[in-house]
Amino acid sequence: MLDDPDLEGHRHRTGHARADFILGGLAVFLSMVSIYIAVRHGETMERLVAANSWPNLQYDTSNENDAGTRNDITLNLRNTGVGPARIESFELFYKDKPMPNSKTLLDTCCGGGKYNYASSAVIGEVLPARESIQFLLLRPDTNRKELWDALNKERFSIRVRACYCSVFDECWMMDSAARRPERAAACEMPQSTQYIDRFNG
Repeated sequence: MLDDPDLEGHRHRTGHARADFILGGLAVFLSMVSIYIAVRHGETMERLVAANSWPNLQYDTSNENDAGTRNDITLNLRNTGVGPARIESFELFYKDKPMPNSKTLLDTCCGGGKYNYASSAVIGEVLPARESIQFLLLRPDTNRKELWDALNKERFSIRVRACYCSVFDECWMMDSAARRPERAAACEMPQSTQYIDRFNG
């Protein structure tokens, strides 16, 4: 009995060496293009997700209430971005001198004496998008008029600086004297100039 002859498979060829070479090269090229498109699509999706979670801290101060009349003086941090901001460090300067807390600020800018003010934690807080922190609030009806008038004038000599990060650990340094926050590799904690009030730790 004779064994069946071995059958060897052969790749399909066109019969033309040049055409086979071109078709093979085209297949490799299309594979590379597909890989490139997939990689770029992944990068685009990563950027899109990052953009949709981008925080943006801004500082502002006000002496108006909801009715638009002169009332409480507030110093505020606002997140005008679209993602939460994790605040890692916070500094406040009055006429370029670092202020360690609210009492020192009021003593320096507005004279000594007793104050009735409210403050909020800043360092370590996670500020949601479109939300704000009033880190200092001074009411006119519970303080001397001279104090309110002094802070109402001197609040424009206040500068703040904060380093904050997104949920993806992308970090920025916000300086109220600059036009926009700058990217930072990481947030450092300059202990000598941190603004830490009694409710801040």
